[in-house]
Amino acid sequence: MKHWLTIILSLAMVLAASAQKSQVGNVRQQKKEKQEEIERTSSRIDSNKKEITRQLNSLRSIEADITTQGKLIKDLGAQLDSINRQIGIVNDSIAAIDKRLGELRKSYAASVRKLNAHSSSFDRLMFVFSAGSFHEAYRRMRYLRQFKKWRERNTIEINEQMSLLESEKKRLEQLKVQKSSNLTSQQRAKFDLEGQKNKQNEVIGKLRKQDKQLRSTLAEQQRQADALDRELERLIAEEQRRAAEEEKRRQAEERAKAEAEARRQQEAEKQQKEDKAEEVVPPKKDKEEEKEEPQPPRREEQKPEPSKPGKAPTLPAPERTFKGSFESNKGRLLFPVTGKYKIVGTFGQHRHPDLKYVKVNNNGIDIEAQPGAMARAIFDGKVSAVFPQDGYHTVVMVRHGKYLSIYVNLSEIYIRKGDTLKAGQAIGKVYSDPDDSGRTILHFEVRKEKDKLDPQQWVK
Repeated sequence: MKHWLTIILSLAMVLAASAQKSQVGNVRQQKKEKQEEIERTSSRIDSNKKEITRQLNSLRSIEADITTQGKLIKDLGAQLDSINRQIGIVNDSIAAIDKRLGELRKSYAASVRKLNAHSSSFDRLMFVFSAGSFHEAYRRMRYLRQFKKWRERNTIEINEQMSLLESEKKRLEQLKVQKSSNLTSQQRAKFDLEGQKNKQNEVIGKLRKQDKQLRSTLAEQQRQADALDRELERLIAEEQRRAAEEEKRRQAEERAKAEAEARRQQEAEKQQKEDKAEEVVPPKKDKEEEKEEPQPPRREEQKPEPSKPGKAPTLPAPERTFKGSFESNKGRLLFPVTGKYKIVGTFGQHRHPDLKYVKVNNNGIDIEAQPGAMARAIFDGKVSAVFPQDGYHTVVMVRHGKYLSIYVNLSEIYIRKGDTLKAGQAIGKVYSDPDDSGRTILHFEVRKEKDKLDPQQWVK
């Protein structure tokens, strides 16, 4: 009996251990599946976030194209109005020339009929000698000469008017060709505009379907922008503090020097009075003693050249030169990127016309450039900060006196803090996003210390 009981207990323990092992295995499997599900969800969220960002960037690019196309259509319309006015002026000119030619031809025909009575030399002589007196004969001779000159002038004017008429007709044809070309360009621009608007509506439709994720992405972008703004303000405040301390130290040194000079003068005056009171004549110094010992030449301390983090590419010479200060060149400073570009984000606070809850607060402008584009210095200045920033890769701040230019979203840097830059010098390569078909966007700001300015009013 005890033997069977032992066997039963052993079997029970084996089954319990097996069940426990199976349960532990199930827990591990469930934990693994849960972790995989979390990773898949995280990957899906990250993928959705990237897709939302791509769509937002695409929408901004499309809206920039729509703005450009709208401006092009408006400009073409203004050109067409100008051409139509010119066509009207030329038509009026042609009508006036035709009228004048008619008058000249009529006058010329009358003169020819009148001159036929004295067509030959004999007739003209008879016309002169048939006069009743010498005075009348002279008047007739003078009349014939004047009539001949008038006919010559009349002929010249007719030819000039005919030439002018031909020129005006050619100009009219050119204007008509130009008008036709502008109409074709305007129609093509309107067609392209419709295509861009269709793309815009398609992207907006997709974004509206992802409302929750869109709001989350926009909130994150705004947090990153606010973080960048706080860091820039901190750096600017630190520069201002250092500058104030340096100015305070300089003034203290100047006061100390002035006080020391005043004390030296007082002591010199006091000594001079004492020497005068004693009336002691100092012994003459030997010539050899009067000679000053030669001083060794002073060696100027050479400051080491700032090292470069990378070899900067040589950019073409700037398209314009500058005279005066940063402020005096407002409106004509260099554009901060090389190559073709379009502005996809403007300065200031505004709402999206279609996504009403999308509120944008831009402290600068966003510039979409070609992949490989480089940021360049808009004016002579000194690099005051180079730092990485979450969501923006590397940021460079350049000081131009009281003004600052800020270049955001750089992937390669060609300068260091403290470097002195020339206008047009390469600062760094703008980051191209591999997750967004290489889209290349530079965020650019202009500030007067902490005051934010609209860069479009400064660069050209």
